[in-house]
Order: sequence, then C-alpha cells, then structure tokens
Amino acid sequence: MDVLSILNGVKNKVLDAKNFNILKHAYDLQNENIEQLKSNNEALKESNELFQEKVNCLEEENESLKRSVTKLSQRVPQLDHDSTSSRLSEVALAILDFYRQRDTTKLCKEAEIIPALNFGKIQIESAIDELKKAKMIISSSIRPDYGIMYSLTEQGKKYLAGNTMK
Repeated sequence: MDVLSILNGVKNKVLDAKNFNILKHAYDLQNENIEQLKSNNEALKESNELFQEKVNCLEEENESLKRSVTKLSQRVPQLDHDSTSSRLSEVALAILDFYRQRDTTKLCKEAEIIPALNFGKIQIESAIDELKKAKMIISSSIRPDYGIMYSLTEQGKKYLAGNTMK
C-alpha cells in the first residue's frame, strides 16, 4: 500500500475518524512490512553464517584430503626399469628395441614398425596399446598418406637409456 498516495488523498481534508483509520491502517501495514523485512534479514544472516560454517568445514576436509593424497603419493613406489620390462610383452619389448636400433624417437606403425618386425599386425597393435598404457609412447600425429606416428615419451626415453635390450 502506498502511504504517500493516501496522504495526498487526505491532503486539505479534515482528519476525521474514517481518514484517521485509513492512515493508521496504512502505517500499521508499513510497520508490518518493516518487521517482516527485519525478520527476513535476520534469517538471511543466520543462513549466511550456516553456509560459512559449511564452507569452513569443507575447506578443512579438502585440506585433510590433500594431505592424505600427498602422503599416499609419496608412498607409491616409482616403477623401476626392471619391473616395467618384466611386465611388457615380447612384442612391446621388440618395438622398444626397434626404436633403439633406428636411433629415433618417432616411428610410423604402418610404414616402419609393421614391415620391420616379424609379428602380426594385431600383435603389434596390442603391443602399441600396451606401451601407451605404460606411458612409454604416445601417438603424435596422423598423416593419412603415411600412417599413425608414435613418439617415445620421456618415460620411454629414460627406459631405453637405462636398459640394454637383447
């Protein structure tokens, strides 16, 4: 209810009981609105405090989890060359040896690896997947006229530098 419009309506009029009751009712409604706004404001402040407490708890939990992850990551043993090579198949080891023989870090599966090795295409593809999972190689580019290129990763280069193959 617009109190100003009511006041303008009673302007230059005699303030009788009817006009007085209208004004009183308008002010009462306005006071109720103010009280409701104060109540809403208090509820919002309380809600904000609860949210802030929740945020603080989540931040503490996050920090605790970060510390746990750090501790666990320090406990995980790094793969050494021997354990890696013992898990690689004969074909995967042959592919790595082919990288060493060619003294390169990039090879094309179709043009170089498949023709050079005495294994089937499916065996070679399986070994390439194995080397990708072991993070020894990644596919570096696709050239339709040449085939998929595979590059040694840093881990693959370190492996070749640290192991002699038969």
